[in-house]
Amino acid sequence: MIDIHSHVIFGVDDGASSIEQSIEIIKDMISNGVTDLICTPHYRLNMFTTDNDIIKNNFNLLCEEVKRQNLNIKLYLGRETYYDKSIYNSLDVFEINNKKIILLEFSYTNNPEIDEVLYNIKRLGYIAIIAHVERYSYLTIDDIINLKSKNVFIQINASTIIGRAGIKEKKKAFKLIKAGVVDFIASDIHYNRNNYLKKSYDIISKKFSKEIADKLFNTNALFIVN
Repeated sequence: MIDIHSHVIFGVDDGASSIEQSIEIIKDMISNGVTDLICTPHYRLNMFTTDNDIIKNNFNLLCEEVKRQNLNIKLYLGRETYYDKSIYNSLDVFEINNKKIILLEFSYTNNPEIDEVLYNIKRLGYIAIIAHVERYSYLTIDDIINLKSKNVFIQINASTIIGRAGIKEKKKAFKLIKAGVVDFIASDIHYNRNNYLKKSYDIISKKFSKEIADKLFNTNALFIVN
């Protein structure tokens, strides 16, 4: 599997607080079948604003420790970027794996005119992945289908698939998968959260098909890590 959304880098956000916690998460990732892990620490104005040099330094230290322990997983660097107007000035800081792709998080309750935001992101030469789209209460199924037509990628959380976010969000996620607009299912793992990737993969395989599960958990993300 390729996990495109995780909070594994230590000491930079509300994820792992030590390199030992980072390694613990990564070992659990491997046991869930993850071969490639994109590390996406939060950026959110006035909340998560760790300097990018610190993030890169801790990421490199983590990569070295993974190599030292001979752990069979590849790590890549990105950010989970909470939208505000200031991000337009430095989109390159938020790139995933040095590609013009950014993982965007929005307010759960207040619509920031997502259509306009995505237009501006595209105008600047970037493609957006909308993080855990099932959480945005103001977006209906039809809204998300419309967003998908605007050359964006859609990610939902594995925890939603197994019902940890509630039945309403689970049903919404299943309807989106059935509609064919979901691109990735990811862990959004933090140190204090369980990893539900394998369980959710099995659920999607059974409810839809193994082919669809493989796309959502692996092959759709190959272009990001290749």
